[in-house]
Amino acid sequence: MRIPLTILILTITLPIFGQTVPELDRRNGFKDIKMNSSVLDYEGLEYKKDIADGYYPEAKLYVAKKGYYENIGSLKIYDLEVKTYRDSVFQIIVVTDGDIYKGLKTAFGEPEFHYRSKFHYWMGENLRLSYTAPRKNRLELKYESFLMREKLKKDKEEVVEAIVDDF
Repeated sequence: MRIPLTILILTITLPIFGQTVPELDRRNGFKDIKMNSSVLDYEGLEYKKDIADGYYPEAKLYVAKKGYYENIGSLKIYDLEVKTYRDSVFQIIVVTDGDIYKGLKTAFGEPEFHYRSKFHYWMGENLRLSYTAPRKNRLELKYESFLMREKLKKDKEEVVEAIVDDF
């Protein structure tokens, strides 16, 4: 009796773990800024500086120009940063009022919680949206692309192959 009950419980609970959020993949970014797209396609973003990202070499930081990306509905956006690798968007960080949680929950469902890093997140096939509260009444949303990591791996493999071919 225990074995069939165990199998029944596993059959019910296993699909719950590792579920993705199709709506997150469908939107694929924040407002009109899409993950893995060229940052040069967005007139509302301007280059700020080269950054030292631990994972992506040659990363660049773009920020919103004045008059662009200033709110989400009636909520004020305090900061918007777009990080790129070879002009392709791999990360978007948005800092806004803390009242946006209900909207996120409606759009993407109940978030998961990462216990080690202490942040909530939604996971899609191609990206992750996480949020933390850096200060009272502020919420930091972070969109991260998985596809860009695959592109980076391919770029590194090409560099290694080019070195091997030189021998």
